[in-house]
Amino acid sequence: MNRASRRPPSLAGGLILSCVTVVVCLLMGEIAARIVDPSASLWRYPNYIHEVTKRVVWEHQIAYDPDLGWEPIPGASGTLAGQPFSVSREGMREHDLDRSPATGPLILALGDSFTEGFAVGNDDTWPAYLERLTGRRVLNAGVRGYGIDQMVLRAERLVPQLKPQTVVLAFIADDVNRTALSVRDSKGKPYFVPDGTGLALHNVPVPTTPNSPWLAAARNVLGYSYLLDVVMTRLGATELWYGDTVSTGVDAGVVSCRLMDRFAAVARRYNIKALVVALPQYLGWSDPASAAAEHDLVAGVLGCASKAGLPTLDGLQPFQKEGVGRDPGAYYVQYHFTARGNELAARSIAAVLAANNE
Repeated sequence: MNRASRRPPSLAGGLILSCVTVVVCLLMGEIAARIVDPSASLWRYPNYIHEVTKRVVWEHQIAYDPDLGWEPIPGASGTLAGQPFSVSREGMREHDLDRSPATGPLILALGDSFTEGFAVGNDDTWPAYLERLTGRRVLNAGVRGYGIDQMVLRAERLVPQLKPQTVVLAFIADDVNRTALSVRDSKGKPYFVPDGTGLALHNVPVPTTPNSPWLAAARNVLGYSYLLDVVMTRLGATELWYGDTVSTGVDAGVVSCRLMDRFAAVARRYNIKALVVALPQYLGWSDPASAAAEHDLVAGVLGCASKAGLPTLDGLQPFQKEGVGRDPGAYYVQYHFTARGNELAARSIAAVLAANNE
């Protein structure tokens, strides 16, 4: 065969060869990564994305809500972090079921898992202690995972229905950051965007499938690669890779500040008293960097609440006075309050309510 009769390789052939080469290199890289890292295995191939985003047991106590993202299931019962847990028919965590109901003016407690009472029993949440301290009926409307945005939206739903005399909105620093998310723990949520001097509500009704079908399909296939999991983690691209958290890009501080105006408007509209409480997080007692970041977030929100005419309580101060820093483990369990921590929080809140004649 002479040289003139030879045909140049086709474009299709070249592409196929390139694809095969890439696939072979990726397979070799996958095998090498699994051999080098003792935590991986050549014989076990889980979907690493599914491992991170899989539904945990306690999520069976909450259900999808088109306006709030999720809410407790009315009448749910069982355990939460190994502690007795039950929800009333109205969707509130129950407490003191073996006592005569309190009869004083109603207090509605709003918040996240610190208010709901993660890792303590029904009767050891701070709303339960507050009811016993004040003699007033307290409804625990805290919901795990909530941001300040969801708390305010739940206030707008519950206040007209329940007509409380007082509403206590309790948040932690991390709840400020949650206002800049459209997906948290693989669940869609509502979020606000600054609009002029106010806020515009987005993502309502909340999508039941927060991620696009194309991304979901890609994760269902690529999630089995340990190599890709390592690469995406080291690149800091976990939000894209796992999809369990999706940021909106808004300034969480600005949104949280304007939410205080919105919460104050609820209090004025229904002629109720309100209190905004910042609860201290566990890491602030051992990590100076975390403490500084927490202080900045909390101070910003409390300052905006005060400007909106809302009474406030920085819960860090009574905790410092109590000497919590000497033994944080007595006041925190699984990054949440123990019964002792909840009792201290309730005492602090009760004192402010009494001082404000609330």
